[in-house]
Amino acid sequence: MPVARLSSKSQIVIPAAIRRRLGLKAGDLLEIRQEGNSVVVRKAERSALDELERIGGDLWRGSAEALKKEREEWDG
Repeated sequence: MPVARLSSKSQIVIPAAIRRRLGLKAGDLLEIRQEGNSVVVRKAERSALDELERIGGDLWRGSAEALKKEREEWDG
């Protein structure tokens, strides 16, 4: 079983093999809870809105300017 050391800033490093298996990336949210004398860390569920933003966020960048241009063309 992998072991991690608690740093002076109360940080731990999750071993790379575990991060890969769970698909953890920088910025992911983790749920942390106490169970008796244990600490349980798990990948937090993402909301549907977070997922839509993640997969389609780039599609809408710059759309406000494009929409303004289209409106100006229609208005004449």
